[in-house]
Amino acid sequence: MSTLLGPAHQLGIVVRDIQAAMVHWTKNMGVGPFFYLENPPIFDYKYRGKPSPLKLRAAFAYSGLMQIELIELVGDTPSSYKDFLDAGHEGLHHLGFLSENYVDDLQRAVDAGLEVEQSGKALNDEGHFAYFASQGHPGTVMELIAVTDANRQLFEMVQAASANWDGSEPIRRLD
Repeated sequence: MSTLLGPAHQLGIVVRDIQAAMVHWTKNMGVGPFFYLENPPIFDYKYRGKPSPLKLRAAFAYSGLMQIELIELVGDTPSSYKDFLDAGHEGLHHLGFLSENYVDDLQRAVDAGLEVEQSGKALNDEGHFAYFASQGHPGTVMELIAVTDANRQLFEMVQAASANWDGSEPIRRLD
């Protein structure tokens, strides 16, 4: 548990090939099913304060209460994902923390000395997220995720599917 943001909800894993990663997680680790988004809607994205268009592929599954998010960067838009991959890493990139009070939690993190490295909105105009800059160790960044009706419904659906997953339909596309 983070003394600043509470319990972690998500393991964010940056990969070079999301299709291979989903196969690995479902076949070798028995985690699934994965719900795959070819081009999730991302709005108002900024990296180090500069706006740019971020494109990625994402997939979500659960192992118990822990969400597994796989992320594949598409293109070379500046991002903490690109920095991570360019440094030769692949794997755990961040811990995600859900927030029912995003504005207050974001301010508390900034007041504690954390610096927002990248931010934006996912799914809709209310889906704020912020990644805090690494404190000198790659792969240990934190993401603050605003809880919205849209992502709450998505996360609950994905978690329910994993609860009694029998191995069928290991990859399910969301459009």
